[in-house]
Amino acid sequence: MSEVVVVEASKNKSGVKYRRPLNKQQVRTLHLLYWYRFCTAKQLAHSFKKPSPKAIQNKLQILEEQQLIGKRYEKSYKLAGRPAEYYITPKGARALEVAQPNTTNQWSTKSLYKNKTVSDDFLRHTVAVTDASKQLRTIYGSKVEILTKSYMAQFDSYPTWTPDLHLKIPAHGETPAKHYFIDIWDGTKPFFVSVRKTRNYVNFKESGDWEEDEQFPAVLAICENTQLQKKLSRQMKRILSNAWDDELVFATTTNQQLSEATKLTDKIWSKVDMDDTPELATLRALIPVTS
Repeated sequence: MSEVVVVEASKNKSGVKYRRPLNKQQVRTLHLLYWYRFCTAKQLAHSFKKPSPKAIQNKLQILEEQQLIGKRYEKSYKLAGRPAEYYITPKGARALEVAQPNTTNQWSTKSLYKNKTVSDDFLRHTVAVTDASKQLRTIYGSKVEILTKSYMAQFDSYPTWTPDLHLKIPAHGETPAKHYFIDIWDGTKPFFVSVRKTRNYVNFKESGDWEEDEQFPAVLAICENTQLQKKLSRQMKRILSNAWDDELVFATTTNQQLSEATKLTDKIWSKVDMDDTPELATLRALIPVTS
C-alpha cells in the first residue's frame, strides 16, 4: 500500500512531523465515503462488521481531526434521534488516490466540494441509497457488482439522469451478464420526478448509448411503501404500453420487502406487465434468458 503522509506543524528542528501512513481500515473508510457520498457511523460499522457505531467512533474522529472527512450534524438531529452523516473531503479524496491509485475520478471529486451545502433531502436520499445498497449486498452476496453514482459519473455509457445504483450479475459460462438500474424512491422528491426519470430510461434505450454487446438493464424501483409502489407501477405500465418495446423490463419492490429478504431466490420484485397483474419474481428471473 502506498504511503499517505499527513504533515502538521511541530516544535522539532525541521518544523514538521509525520503521521503514520493510513492503515487499511482508514483507507477503506475513505473509499466507502467516496463512493457512497454520505454514510452514518452505523452504516460504516456495518461495513466493517462491527456490533455498533461506538466501535469505530474513535477511528472516525482521527480522520476528522486530520480533515480527511467531515460530518453534517445540527442541533435538530438530537431531538429527532438522527445520527451525524459523514463525508469525505477533497483532501481525503487526494489521500485516497495516493493510497489507492486510479480509485477516484475528477467528476466525482469535483462534487465533493458541495458536501457542506447540499440540501437535507439530498443528504437523506443518499443515506437511503447507502442503506439499500447494503441490503442488496446482504441478499445477493459478493458475486454481484453494485456500482454507485460516483463510479458511474466517469462513463458516458450511462444516462445523464444517472440511476442511484447499477447492479450487475457477471456473465457465467454461456450465460450473459445481467444488468439492473435501481432507483430508491423515498419521498424526498416529488412523484412526477420518478415518472419522468422512468420515461427517461426509455429515451436512453432508444438513443443506443448503452453497451452494444450487453442486454439493456432492467429498471427497478425500491419504493418507500406499497401505496407509492402501486402508484408507480401504474405509471410504468403506461410507459411500457407507449414504448412498444418487448426488451424493456420494469419492476418494483418496497423497503419492507427488501429488508425482509435474505437470499438470491427470494421473490421480492413485482414485474410490471402491460396486460396482466404484476407477478413477484426473483432478481434473475426478471430478465429472460436470451439465446
